[in-house]
Amino acid sequence: MTDKPRPDLITEPLTPKARHGVVEIKDPPEAAMNLTADAAEVSGIRMLDAADRARKRD
Repeated sequence: MTDKPRPDLITEPLTPKARHGVVEIKDPPEAAMNLTADAAEVSGIRMLDAADRARKRD
């Protein structure tokens, strides 16, 4: 039996942007998010990178 994919499961990593000392993320929903382990891992790396760039632009 194959599991049905969850409609609320985010499979693509988030795409944070560095903006004047702030990390902006536009693509998550307003409610809680459910990410695959891979999407969460890449999102975390991207957020760390965006935080570094935001600090440098502040």
